[in-house]
Amino acid sequence: MPFGKEDELRIGDCVVDKPKAVTFKIVNQNDKDLKFRWNCSTADEFTFYPTVGHIKAGTSKTVKVMVRGKETKKYEKLDFTCETSVIEQNEENGKKVWNDWDDTMKTLKLVRPSEFKRIERLKEIAEIKRKED
Repeated sequence: MPFGKEDELRIGDCVVDKPKAVTFKIVNQNDKDLKFRWNCSTADEFTFYPTVGHIKAGTSKTVKVMVRGKETKKYEKLDFTCETSVIEQNEENGKKVWNDWDDTMKTLKLVRPSEFKRIERLKEIAEIKRKED
């Protein structure tokens, strides 16, 4: 929350072709668990980590924005959208179990090259479909 503003992030000056990171927290003030997704298709120089994830009701999650410009530009008041939707967590023995997740959490799995190609193609198709929606 830079300069006391909840909806503004000031990054400052950056050096061309050198990444700069800024962190902030997103807060779920809702009484329901949420899934979030950052939509930053308007400026390729900005990358959010995590881009998509879950955030439990009443908690916060740290987000890192990486900026890496390829040319000199001045940005003022870019709008980045954080899409949210309510999610239901699984239940075990009648109790809700919270499974924290975001796309920075990785699981390694050894796969054959043919399976890897198939997985990558499915990711491409899913990304195309998400952008069309």
